[in-house]
Amino acid sequence: MAAPPCVPEMSPPPAFPPVTLPGTEEHGLEGPGGAYRLFLAIPPGEPPPGGFPLLLLLDANASFATLLDIQRQGAQRAGATRIGAAVVAGIAYPGDAPYHRERRGLDYTPGPPAAEPAAHPSGGRDAFLAMLRGPVAALLGQRCAIDAGRRVLIGHSLAGFFTLDVLAHDPAAFTDYVAISPSVWWDKARLLRGLETPRGGARAPRVAIGVGEWEQGLAPWEAATPDAARTAGRRGRRAMVEQARDMAGRIVATGAETRFWCFPEENHGSVLPIAISRALRFVLAP
Repeated sequence: MAAPPCVPEMSPPPAFPPVTLPGTEEHGLEGPGGAYRLFLAIPPGEPPPGGFPLLLLLDANASFATLLDIQRQGAQRAGATRIGAAVVAGIAYPGDAPYHRERRGLDYTPGPPAAEPAAHPSGGRDAFLAMLRGPVAALLGQRCAIDAGRRVLIGHSLAGFFTLDVLAHDPAAFTDYVAISPSVWWDKARLLRGLETPRGGARAPRVAIGVGEWEQGLAPWEAATPDAARTAGRRGRRAMVEQARDMAGRIVATGAETRFWCFPEENHGSVLPIAISRALRFVLAP
């Protein structure tokens, strides 16, 4: 019988440090829904006399690096891009999952959806906003100089609904708002009621709303999938494009400086980078 081949002893792979984003830091927070993480990037150098603009991003587990890279790339040629230096902060949940569906469903909503069964707990909107305006704002103020007149809230999907809801019901919480693919269908009537309240403040807010063309229908490659009919039906009921466009028109009527974009050949997931880039050019412009 032939001797078995000699198998060399395998050494363990070398241990490499994890990749990190240069110039960023992380802070732990306790809030109404449990533990949170605050990701933070402060521009180098001295802040301008009034402080840096603030970009506060929701769902930071999924999109903090995307937002930060777009902002930093733009700031290298701010005269051409109109994207200047800014503090970038992101509210994230523990763990590495891009989205924590149960907790975001609680934090971003004032109650259950108006026309669909609730899949997760809801109704934590007020407590979550109080955390943003209280502990989060205090921590940011300790770490860097923030321009009180340029505080931008940014949300996508259900966080986009929350962003519009804050604009509608607590417009003084932030000065400017970016809602990407906002889930207006969650409770459009509530948004409209809030927008009926007379607006105040030192200046009209800048409000950017973006959505992808294929969020209200099927992308070409989806037409032959087994779930095509069900997917098309759900997207048709939610009417993401029509609802976002209508909300932009309603917000214009309040006096806000508003931009609406429907990006061709983009869907609910793919629209995020292009919408962020376009929105930052608008809200960070001088």
